[in-house]
Amino acid sequence: MRKLLPLAGMLLLIGLFISACKKDYYVDGGLADPHYNGTIYDYLVKNPYLFDTVAYVVEKAGLKDMLQNDSVTFFAPTDQSIGDALADLNEYRYRNVEDSVHLPDIPGDIWRKFLMRYILKGKHTAKQFARIDPANVYAYPGINYVMAGGYILNIGLVYKDYNGVEAVGARLLLLTDITYDPVTFKNNPYVYVSSSDIQPTNGVIHALNVRHLFSFRGDFLREAEQALQHQ
Repeated sequence: MRKLLPLAGMLLLIGLFISACKKDYYVDGGLADPHYNGTIYDYLVKNPYLFDTVAYVVEKAGLKDMLQNDSVTFFAPTDQSIGDALADLNEYRYRNVEDSVHLPDIPGDIWRKFLMRYILKGKHTAKQFARIDPANVYAYPGINYVMAGGYILNIGLVYKDYNGVEAVGARLLLLTDITYDPVTFKNNPYVYVSSSDIQPTNGVIHALNVRHLFSFRGDFLREAEQALQHQ
């Protein structure tokens, strides 16, 4: 029998659902109580409606211990992002007359490489990030962070307008793949956080928009396919 989600999980699910339904409007789902009495990995496992696939690939990537024992911030893609990435890979393979593959077929080191893009060492709640204005990065540039795997992402808080008043509305976390186009910020792939500041015992989880392209720039497809060809 399918169990009912706890209150925190329901609020997170509602926030992500709203974000998915409104293409150009992002909502911070928030939590009534952001603290979770368990590790980051535990939280993923206990919220299977959003993260059971993520928990699986975390373990296959050999990152379970990190998300249980280390102090980190996880910008968590959802199952939808992982599923879309696998679907894109299989569509590519279909066009090239190759058999479909499943999650266990992708080597663990591939999952590890790309999941590490979403892990930042230390605990970072939303309010700790600097302001970012994508339309005026010279005034409000956010900060470029080196993620756990060495990948560089720009992370910052976007200050939304409210009732015609500039920058007094909601503050939303934005992650940008800054190295894709170092010259023109707006050309870089990006994703908004849908629900921020989930706080397990060993770190922080910021859940990403459900339609996020896993790996930001789509290079997961290329590298996964190359790895499959050499198996």
